[in-house]
Amino acid sequence: MANKVKFTVISEKFEDLINKLSELTAIDDTIKLKIDNENILMYSMLGGNVMLAFKNYLIDKSEYLKSEDLEFTYDVIIANSKKFVKNLSFIKSSDKITIELNCKESPEDETVMSTRSIQVVGGKLKVNWLAGERYEMKDINKTVLGQRLNLKNRKWSFKLEKQDFLDVKKLSSINSDKIININVNSGKVVLSETSAWELEVGEIENRNANLIFNKRFLNCINDSFEQIEFSMFETFILIKDENSNLMLSYEQDFSDDDV
Repeated sequence: MANKVKFTVISEKFEDLINKLSELTAIDDTIKLKIDNENILMYSMLGGNVMLAFKNYLIDKSEYLKSEDLEFTYDVIIANSKKFVKNLSFIKSSDKITIELNCKESPEDETVMSTRSIQVVGGKLKVNWLAGERYEMKDINKTVLGQRLNLKNRKWSFKLEKQDFLDVKKLSSINSDKIININVNSGKVVLSETSAWELEVGEIENRNANLIFNKRFLNCINDSFEQIEFSMFETFILIKDENSNLMLSYEQDFSDDDV
């Protein structure tokens, strides 16, 4: 059964919606949205069986979109999302903006509609986009996300002051190394790039650790808060704020143990 659903965008929230989509494109060029009556879950991920990076936003649907009550959850996979976002940037938030999804029933779940195409209309401009296929991206729902990212399951954490974080970003932009080191020695936390710089950023409980992660994802971290908390799980770092989560895969670095 074919199905169409139409949303009216809350004008003052359009720019914020575009900014969130743009931030997700820094992870990967494919974005998935799941829209139901309560929320819009949007996310992007890098990696297949091994997830290297993941970022999501979970926002209140009524703050961004107006529609009739939704009978289904609407899954939307936006391929070539960087170009999609650039096209949307030509729409003015002062225009009346609508989003129409052309959908079909999901073969796996009768409560879900899979989007086949997207039309965004603002003023005189129409942006028409062919949606990606459902198998192109792993499906993650709100419940699974909440369980996996529960802070009760983290192993340890440290907090980074905003100015220290900004300094780390500037220092890392100077050097060609792709890796940021997190070294914890008797509770003293130091971030560094090998043979370039190191910055002591805090002190936690007495522990030792040596971790590395890809510094390209520093630009995916929200720096609008005075402190940024890095939570260490079994295989990933979680940076969490009011309505977003950023997961970064890390490796344990034992190079200092070599003789």
